[in-house]
Amino acid sequence: MRPSPYRREKKALNSDMNVVPYIDVMLVLLVIFMVTAPMLTTGVDVDLPKEQTNTMSQNQLPVIVSLTDNGEIFISYENNVDMPISEPELIDTLSNLQAQGSAEGQPPLQVMINADQNNQYGAIMSLMANLQQAGIEKVGLLTGTPLPTPQL
Repeated sequence: MRPSPYRREKKALNSDMNVVPYIDVMLVLLVIFMVTAPMLTTGVDVDLPKEQTNTMSQNQLPVIVSLTDNGEIFISYENNVDMPISEPELIDTLSNLQAQGSAEGQPPLQVMINADQNNQYGAIMSLMANLQQAGIEKVGLLTGTPLPTPQL
């Protein structure tokens, strides 16, 4: 007898795992991480002080910009100590100090922010934006020594 043309051939069952969908999912995740990774590194460059650092050069004192909780700005540099200053004057002063230091071959100007702990986050970010406008590349934040934790 002749086999029927309508009969289906039986093939052996394939019990191997199909990994193609898993590879597709992994490639999609890889693309997502590659796209989002550069977005995670945006922001203002800030050098936060560590506990026992000694990175400041001894021949150049840092410029200290103080911000009070009511928004007043003070600057201390060279022989000028805690001079009240406005935001435009701050940008001009720091730009002049930066240009003066680079003309004399000194390392980049070191600026430290001394802010009250009750300051608004927006006020400190505004101050940092002003420092960037003045051409300051690295900013340090001054901190007080931490209080010892009470033992129970």
